[in-house]
Amino acid sequence: MKRPAKFRVIDGSKPVGLSEHKIQVQLMDYLVYAARPEIYYFAIPNQGNRHIRNATKMKAEGVRSGVADLCFMLPAGQVGWLEMKKPGGSMSPTQKTFRDRCALLGHKWALAKSVDEAIEYLTKWGALKPAYQRTTLFKTNHLESIKHSSKGETSGTQA
Repeated sequence: MKRPAKFRVIDGSKPVGLSEHKIQVQLMDYLVYAARPEIYYFAIPNQGNRHIRNATKMKAEGVRSGVADLCFMLPAGQVGWLEMKKPGGSMSPTQKTFRDRCALLGHKWALAKSVDEAIEYLTKWGALKPAYQRTTLFKTNHLESIKHSSKGETSGTQA
């Protein structure tokens, strides 16, 4: 049996899912085509293992722990912050503090554990071109909701 392409095996044990880095790179590839031209977005390089000298230098320059991975400058002076996590990943206490600060200041903030989740938030924020926006028509369970709503209901004409 073949494993799905998005998984790799380490040590011959169980499959390991996509890393946060790979999910974020996939989103950036998508945004090249999907982002509205007036939107400006960028990554915040505040994670990773660094030599202590480099980490000290970056901290002195203003890098702060907990800041979301991506920033989106939106119309009307709005800002959206997107925290990317791999499936099963969780936020650190400083990331939760940053999320709470965004809420306090009225900034948009979201946590996405897949490209699809990120696209849903970016659609809500109006950051994507209309052809790339996700609506309920794109959700895979929309047929299920139709089935459930038609059970037990009768139309005005019965045979």
